[in-house]
Amino acid sequence: MVDKAVTIGISVQAFLDQFWPISPGDTPLIPSESPFGRVTSLVANGAKENGTARSFVKAINDYALTVGLAARTCTHRTNGDGTVLRVGGAFYHENNPDAPVPPNGVLRLEDQMVAIEFKAGGMSNDPFCDDGDACPESTSRKEAREQIVTYAEQAFAVQHRTAWYLFFVYGSRCRITRWDRSGVVFTHSFDYCKDWQLFCKVLWRMSQCSDEQLGLDPTARRIYRSDSLYKMMDNMAKKRRSDLDHNLVDTIFPLDKYPPSRPVTYKYVRALFRASLSRNAPRYILNVPDGDKIRQYLVGRPIFVAKGALGRGTLGFAALDRETKQLAWLKDCWRVDYPNVEPEGKILRELNRANVPNVPTVVCYGDLPGQKTVSPEVWSWALGRVSNDGNSRVNLAIQTPGQLHTVSTAGDDTAALAPTFNTNCSLRLHQHARMAVEEIALPLRDFKSGLDLLTTIHDCLNAHSAAAGKPTSRLHRDISGGNIMMIPKFIREDDGGFIVLRGLLCDWELSKHIDSTRPRAPRQPVRSGTWQFMSATLLNHHDKAAEICDDLEAFFHVILYYAVRYLKLNLTPKQVGEFIDEYFDQFQYYDKWRCGQRKQAVLQSGLLLTGDPVKITFGSSMDDLFAALLPWFQGNHIVQEYKASLEEASSPTSPTVLFSLPPAQPYALFDKRQRLLFGSSKKRRRADSAGIEDSFIDNASADDSSDDDSYNSAANVASTSASQLRARAPTAEESNNAARVQTHKAFMSTIKRLCRDPKAAYWPHDRNPSGDRYPKD
Repeated sequence: MVDKAVTIGISVQAFLDQFWPISPGDTPLIPSESPFGRVTSLVANGAKENGTARSFVKAINDYALTVGLAARTCTHRTNGDGTVLRVGGAFYHENNPDAPVPPNGVLRLEDQMVAIEFKAGGMSNDPFCDDGDACPESTSRKEAREQIVTYAEQAFAVQHRTAWYLFFVYGSRCRITRWDRSGVVFTHSFDYCKDWQLFCKVLWRMSQCSDEQLGLDPTARRIYRSDSLYKMMDNMAKKRRSDLDHNLVDTIFPLDKYPPSRPVTYKYVRALFRASLSRNAPRYILNVPDGDKIRQYLVGRPIFVAKGALGRGTLGFAALDRETKQLAWLKDCWRVDYPNVEPEGKILRELNRANVPNVPTVVCYGDLPGQKTVSPEVWSWALGRVSNDGNSRVNLAIQTPGQLHTVSTAGDDTAALAPTFNTNCSLRLHQHARMAVEEIALPLRDFKSGLDLLTTIHDCLNAHSAAAGKPTSRLHRDISGGNIMMIPKFIREDDGGFIVLRGLLCDWELSKHIDSTRPRAPRQPVRSGTWQFMSATLLNHHDKAAEICDDLEAFFHVILYYAVRYLKLNLTPKQVGEFIDEYFDQFQYYDKWRCGQRKQAVLQSGLLLTGDPVKITFGSSMDDLFAALLPWFQGNHIVQEYKASLEEASSPTSPTVLFSLPPAQPYALFDKRQRLLFGSSKKRRRADSAGIEDSFIDNASADDSSDDDSYNSAANVASTSASQLRARAPTAEESNNAARVQTHKAFMSTIKRLCRDPKAAYWPHDRNPSGDRYPKD
């Protein structure tokens, strides 16, 4: 389903004139008789979809209605990543020796030009609507909508496209649909059996289109086996003895084997590139702007694919620079395109020049000329026709999670579409962009222990702090688990080289200047950020501008999410699944979408409880961290949320979870690595820093009786109905706690103390042996 997307219905002629135009004087080739007589008979007799599909495709081919394109039926196929691909039929190029037309029943999604989906006749299978509220919603209509959304998502992931076209054929009726990253344009339904001349004109117009007019991206060229670049990619994917294993963090490497003149390649990087070429994945050469030049990168299957047919549509590739022969990370996305919203490449270049640590190193970036989404323009034009022209015939269908709402008027709509973007449009305008960075990073979920997790977070806090300061004064505004990565660094010292895992704070495209002299007006029609990790205050107050404390709270939520999901703790997998769902995914709705109850309850009470309630404990220094941070974010929440209600939160103290200690690391190497990460521990701490750490120690060593009192108090408050809770001003202690998360110092100092302490060399094996504790079912 296309959540919160907008679909626009227009006439067939308007669709053809806008998307499949012809030159003056061109005349369509129309047969003298209907090619679809057999289809008409089958539909009248209630034929099933497969029978209609075979006859439909045969008619198009027998009458040569699409010269240069061949129609075929398709069946499902399992893609290389395990996903099932299926669409009822498609049009393929007839004259491509590197990609011959497949036989009927064979699906080659990577070679399709235009897709076809077949359904039985009747309004109940029509995913769209021409008649406003007269179209009753049904399960079959909803399923048909969800099905074609999945097809669009798969097509955008497999092929490099600016748009995707689908003929939706149900019984004797048909619609043409065009999908881009902003929305969907569909034609009014027509009977192709009765109005067969119109349909033949549609098919002829399609066959006259260039690949670009049919939605293929001209800045992405397919690489076939006959191309020398294909072999170059195969050679780069081969294993090399010189590649390093990033897991060997306790090893000293001789410098004569890894001199500074030779770049280090890690095994996982080459493995990612090799995997992207497996199972006959389609390969492409992509253009990436680099100032007034173009750099070219060779890619296979994307390693990262953002979910959804609409939106930014981010694809991430392990890419080979054609010129330098170096592997890099290539990000392909449809960035939101509004005034004051800067391209991510420009932002990273600014951060790199300001020497902000632990952010990606940009190689090149740029917008792809002429590649903006068109749906917002169609919407703006169509909305004007509905509002101002009583003779127009336009449908504006707002696709919401459960219903398709339409506004319709009558008339002709073949006028040219206005080229301007309406700022009142509820569709986001997107611009296609690409960027290459040096680092091919590891996902945060690959951390080996709680110590690795906190070290990574500390690095990203350091990046966040540096970016928020002068001269960049920039707030990230989208802190999430997917935007915090890990990267191995090879460090050379006199006695040899060793590997250190560093954090990398990525995805800065939603960042915003926080300089008070700059405008703070909203730049997009909807709130930016990742719901699961956004601060409770931002979730409750949609017009509030993000602040440093909101991003710091998001870091807190990231630590909690990955600790609960991947570390040993006192919860069963079922309880883990329930807590993650309640805390991160759920929401409340009263007058608007608001923060979920569990997240709000934890922040309001300052207690890390499940809904049972059970106090969450890890049996490691992670307990100390949460004991320190929770009062600060509780105070901050209370300061900013005077009317927030407390949810149920009480539990007796749970038993401590005990872990076996790992073999002691060579302390010299551990000390060398931690000194590099956090600096020397021999320097005397400043008074304010000492105060922060003393407070941390006090919180961490609180006795059981004080914990019991806190939980009993929380239980009493949680049992009070929301209507009985009275707004109150924060106490002095709560205000002081809130002040600690207005800057980065306290948060970073707490993590630093835990990770720099010599005892951290004996950090327990607290990674759950089975990996992910989230239930698979």
